[in-house]
This record gives sequence, C-alpha cells and structure tokens, in this order.
Amino acid sequence: MKLKKTILILLALALPALSFAQFRLNGKIKGYTGTANLQLNIPLVYGFHQENTIQFPIAKDGTFNVAVPIKETKLATLVFEGKRYNLLLHPNKTLTFEANTADTSLRLLAGTALPENKLLLAIGFKDSPFFLNDDGSTFNKLALNGLLDSVVKPFKLAEASKINRVQASSLSNSDKQIISNEIAYRDYFLLDMYARTAGLQKATMDSLVLAIFDKAPLKPKTLIAGSYYYDFIDSYLKYIETKAFKKVKEEQIPSSDPLPYYGISMDSAMVVIKKNGKPYGIWIGASKNLPMAVVEPFTYQQLTNLYNEKNLGQLSALAKVFNQQFPNSIYNKDIKAKTASLQKMLSANASNKKIEIAEGFEKISSIASVIKPLKGKVVYLDVWGTWCGPCKEELKSVPALKARFKGKDVAFVYLDMDEDDKDATWREFIKVNGMEGLHLRKGRANIAPFWKELLANAEDKSEYYPQFFIFDKTGKLVVAKAKRPSDKEELYQQIENVLNQK
Repeated sequence: MKLKKTILILLALALPALSFAQFRLNGKIKGYTGTANLQLNIPLVYGFHQENTIQFPIAKDGTFNVAVPIKETKLATLVFEGKRYNLLLHPNKTLTFEANTADTSLRLLAGTALPENKLLLAIGFKDSPFFLNDDGSTFNKLALNGLLDSVVKPFKLAEASKINRVQASSLSNSDKQIISNEIAYRDYFLLDMYARTAGLQKATMDSLVLAIFDKAPLKPKTLIAGSYYYDFIDSYLKYIETKAFKKVKEEQIPSSDPLPYYGISMDSAMVVIKKNGKPYGIWIGASKNLPMAVVEPFTYQQLTNLYNEKNLGQLSALAKVFNQQFPNSIYNKDIKAKTASLQKMLSANASNKKIEIAEGFEKISSIASVIKPLKGKVVYLDVWGTWCGPCKEELKSVPALKARFKGKDVAFVYLDMDEDDKDATWREFIKVNGMEGLHLRKGRANIAPFWKELLANAEDKSEYYPQFFIFDKTGKLVVAKAKRPSDKEELYQQIENVLNQK
C-alpha cells in the first residue's frame, strides 16, 4: 500500500511537467527510522512560502527518487529536519545526495548538477556572519567610520573571496554569475539586517544604511535571481524610505508636498496605504525607484502572497495598477484567475450562517460575555487582525485544526483588532477565508479591557498578535497563550486535554 501511495505521489509531481523539463533528485537518508522530514521549496519568484514546498516520498529503506517539474533555472531550498540548504536546479539535470539523520548533514554524491551544487554548498550560505553573532559589546558603541572599518569592510572582503572562488571554478559562465549574484546581494541584505537590529543609535543606524546602499547595483547581471536578490530589493526599498525621510527632516518638507523618491505627498500616501494596504505602498516605492524588469516579477510575488492570504481587497487594488503598468505581462492571466477565485470564495460564503458576527459586538466589553453562551463547548479564541502578517499565516493551518475536531464539542471565536474604518475589510476578509466561527471586532482603544481580562493570570502580559486562548466547557479560561494552529499536534493535545477534563 505504501509503495502504491509513493508511486501516486510521484505521478502527481510529474504530471504538471508533461510539457516541461524535470530536475531529478534521488538518494538516501542515512539512519532513517520512518520519521525524517525532507522537503524542497522552489520559489515562485522569491521567498520561502510553504505552498511552494514539495514533500519527498521516502521508502522504508530511506531511499527517495523525485522528479521536479521546472521550466527554467531555479535557486531552491532543500529542507532536511529543519536545516536549510541552497540548491541550483537546471531543467533536465540530476543530483544524488545522502542526508544523515545523526547530524542533519548533507553529502552530495553524483549527478549532472553535482559541480554547481557542490560549490554552492561549500560557499556556506547558511553560515551566520560574524557581526550577527555579536552580543552588542564589540560593535554597537562604534561611530559610523568604526562600523564601516570593523563590520562592513571585513565582511565585504571575506565575501569577495567567495566570489573569486566561484569565478575561478570550472562552472559555466551562467552558473558563475547566478551564484556570484546571490553572494553579492546576500551581503547587502545581511548588513542591512545588522544595521536595523543591532540596537544602534537612530542617527548612526540611518547613516550606516545610507553608506551600505548608496552605490548598490540595482539591476542584477542575470535575471535568474534567487531569494537573496529579492531580499536585497526589500532592504533597498527600506533604504529609499530612510533616505526620503532624512531629506524631509533636513529640508523641512511639508507633508502636503511630494516626498523625495516617491512622487506623492505623505498625506496622500497615508490615505492610499490606509485604503489599499501596505503592499500598495511598496508598489509606489518600487515603481518609482527600481528597474521595471525587476518591479514586474517582484510585484507578481506580492500579488501571489495576497492571494495566498486570501486578501481580496488588497489584491484587487494592487492588481489594477499592475495591469495598467504591465498590460502585456505574462503574469496577468494568472493574476486575473487568482482574483476571480477569491471573488468566487466571497460569493460562496456570502450567506454562510456558520460565519457568525456577534450581535451588538460594538457594545460588548468583556470576553466572558462572548464565551458564556457557548457553555458546554471547549472554546479556542484567536486574537488577531487583518493587518497582521503572522495572524494571516496562522489561518492557513486552521482548516486542519477544524477537521481534527469536527463533530466534537469545540467552538472557535475570533477577536479581531481593527479600527471602525476597516469594518468592511474585516467582514469581507472573514468570508473570503471561510472563517467559520463567532466573530467580534474592537479598535485599538477599546480592546484594552479584553487584554486585561485574558492576561489577568498570565505571567507574560505582552499584548502581541496573534495570541490564542482555550476556555473549558464551563467558560473558564484554562490555557492562556495557547499553542498556535501551526503547532498542530501540540495544540491538538492541549485542546484534547481540556475536552477530556472531568
């Protein structure tokens, strides 16, 4: 039966590739006991998104053989027991490797894609740079010139040696450029991460960011760009923002005048972003400051992210300006299909009585009054917001949670934190996402009593989003800061424990 299942999975993976080439991965997991996790994540454009992950079917003896459909060269991420490795995938090539459960190491053995991937592995993308391992005592008190001399220059020098190693290899010129590209742009991304998270004084941080990016090459030498290039693009857009606000402060530019590098006033930008969401604001910065050859795929990934979040309102707004800018884009057909799919979901749930909004929720001031009518059921409360990325990421794991407890005495309640002007957005979002359960919404000012009530007996009083709570069948809060839906079995066990209480 397991062999049959493995064959079916392999066929499912191969079917979409009938008109495309394949990259074949095979090998063995050393020390396999039946539970090791081996995955391959192939980005649509950039980023690590779970929907792009292929789970390897593994035989009883630990062997695997997977044909991955790809129509173009891709930089992918192999995940073995939580550890990530970069791989370069070319159509019609092969790679054989051994993964070891004892230390989660990877040993590349053979295949036509061996040379480029052996070098890629040796470069050590997963290695953390020296400055990110600092506890703050070595560099944080340095002024700008000290940071440039002690952090930026030594790191750039070390990374340049990696690029020299790649260029001196026997790889094809194309592969050399792809790998060198990733090394160079990873540098910018990591240095930006350090500048923004190291606890530097604001003026020093801004000056360091400007020094890092002022001469950064925006256009990659090859558009076969991996996630590090697009991580650089994210960082570059933050740099533009830093540069713009520095100029505003220095020149005392009024909020009604056009912002430098954006071509729109701060007042207008705030209105537009409030209406259409943060991705729309990113679009404004990208379309004004990046090459269009980069803006197009970069924004397509943004649109896909909104689709996967089932955020119809923001998707529709961004899709409209994308289509205006790129009327002949190869992505427009897919974007149109994605938008139509969410609109269909909205229509399907328009009269879904299982998506219930608490009557008179505006006047409700206690979570206890919401839970009380659900007496006899264990209640799982989700405190979230439509603006909250991690909240929306957790929603992807909710269908599995609800399937697990279908037919059991478990109810789901959602306490949303959005302001009154987002009421329509909230109502649309919960229907597009099919969020069956009881809903209420509070603004930032009037959600305080709920937090006070929920965290009364919690050691950690932090009011972050999302947070989850479990109430027993009597309506008593028994698990504050419960596990998340993505924690799966750990959460399921928490709920089971409360269900089985005598």
